[in-house]
Amino acid sequence: MSPSNRVATTVAPQAPTEPQGGPWPAPGITRPAPDITALARELTELALSGSDWRPVIRRLAAAAGRPVRLLGVHGDVVAANPPGPAGTTGWAGPAGTAGSAGSAASAAGVSGGLTALLTRPGYTEVTCADGWRGRGATVQAGSRYVGLLLIGVGPPAPETEAGSAGQDAADDDRDGLDALVNAARTALAIVAVRRDAEAAARAESASRLANELRFGSPRGHDEMLRSAARFGLDLAVPHAAALFFYDGRHGRAWGTGLTWIESPTARDGELGWTVLTGDIERELGRIRDRLQGMVGPDRPVLAAAGPVVTDNGFDLAETTSSFSEAEAVLALLRHRGDGMTLVHSELGLAGLLLAVPRSRLEAFTRAELGPLLERPDLFVTLAAWLETNGSRAAVAERIHVHRNSVGYRMNRVRELLGLQDDEPTRMWRLHAAVVAREVLQALSAASTASADESVTERRPVPT
Repeated sequence: MSPSNRVATTVAPQAPTEPQGGPWPAPGITRPAPDITALARELTELALSGSDWRPVIRRLAAAAGRPVRLLGVHGDVVAANPPGPAGTTGWAGPAGTAGSAGSAASAAGVSGGLTALLTRPGYTEVTCADGWRGRGATVQAGSRYVGLLLIGVGPPAPETEAGSAGQDAADDDRDGLDALVNAARTALAIVAVRRDAEAAARAESASRLANELRFGSPRGHDEMLRSAARFGLDLAVPHAAALFFYDGRHGRAWGTGLTWIESPTARDGELGWTVLTGDIERELGRIRDRLQGMVGPDRPVLAAAGPVVTDNGFDLAETTSSFSEAEAVLALLRHRGDGMTLVHSELGLAGLLLAVPRSRLEAFTRAELGPLLERPDLFVTLAAWLETNGSRAAVAERIHVHRNSVGYRMNRVRELLGLQDDEPTRMWRLHAAVVAREVLQALSAASTASADESVTERRPVPT
């Protein structure tokens, strides 16, 4: 099983002889239909009394006479009855999507990943990575997506001579399952709201620690290490600052999602700040996918990580610096507009230039690029020329001009910059200047956006 298909805590395996999704009522035995109103009231009382997911799921499974699973927003099994074997898996997802590692199992008839499934109205049938099939619907707590509640369904029945009578029976069965799912949705939303409140209380002190790491702290180095350790964060091992960005309409769900990040996290409006250890790139993507599932697909969640800090033997200044550079990495990610995550180690030369004062970058680009700064067409051509090792065909395809136009523009670039035969040393300097220009544009755009948001926040509300 892929590492991306995470599992819930499990107890005993299901009997291997049971049909897919079982156990099922014995043939010929008709179970009495549960009183849906009474069941909904009982489940709600369970939730209000402080019960967690499992008692609610267990009671629903007893009423349905079928297994039940609650999948989280990133495809894992949050709760199940009966408990599955170690390795019980959630939704597999189409290959290449969040919650998937290329498994062939998928949600029938659903494209666009798990987020698309969560936002799909009504009821649907889903196949998990282990072949388990269930029918159900999304559970929401306000604007936040809690997950998918599924009641097990058996393999599709073969066509028989019963014809329309058999189809009518199948439709009745689906209607009954949908009613059972609906009876539990309010109770599960209550559990989610209570758990969110508990997480928010824990996150308040964690947020203070994250802000101390971001801005610096008057507390001593050893005291900060001990404080971080209380939240399960080991600052003595390699780590990096991480930044998450979301500017959609589900701000409350965004704030709730940030409180569920395992490391101490601070929220600053559209931004969430934290520290990651271990495989930084993998963790960044995992948390981003989870946040996206919680807020829905209205706007993408972006994630960036600063440089890895490898030595905190004396103070935490390098951690604070990682936070600062993570913000610059996010600025580059937004400027490029071609991805969801970006880590500092992927930036190459741009990563080194982030540490150079902006005034020195500006002076360097003016000295090297000079007149091209006023000629966007020529600047774009030079940038593409450098990125493609001087291939006219590749440049023409990249900037959407004719090959002859590329030759004309490059001759004009050489004339304005005084280039002779594209000497290698000068071309390396020009490449550095082009990258520096991208860094400056990204940082400038980020500063402008921040200033605009500040003005909007200060603007008085009309009365």
